Amino acid sequence: MADYSRAQSGRASAVLTTGEVAGAAVDLHRVKDKLITVDVSFTIGMLTNVILYFYGSMDGTTYDIIRDGIIPVTETLTASTETLYVVQCPPGVKFFRVSAKGTGTVTSSLLDYTYRYDRIGSP
Repeated sequence: MADYSRAQSGRASAVLTTGEVAGAAVDLHRVKDKLITVDVSFTIGMLTNVILYFYGSMDGTTYDIIRDGIIPVTETLTASTETLYVVQCPPGVKFFRVSAKGTGTVTSSLLDYTYRYDRIGSP
């Protein structure tokens, strides 16, 4: 039986900055039901928090914050944590990505996240 599940790095572990930094994008053409999980690992150093932004795009160039009742527009993490977000992208969205921005003093605060999804055709 074929393995249809995929994991794609959205952001490798790196020190956060106070500027918003976009992660890698996922092409939703190959994602079953446009359903993605974002597996986040945040280690707080001197930052006050990290803000995650969830974006969608129609063309892979211009990204807008996803505004839907079931998808968080932004999420703020204030302590070291590992968490998982389940994102159902709205119809018409062809690409998805997460970006992150730290607030406070930029020292030793690390963030990484991985996109996980089933490919189209999976059972």
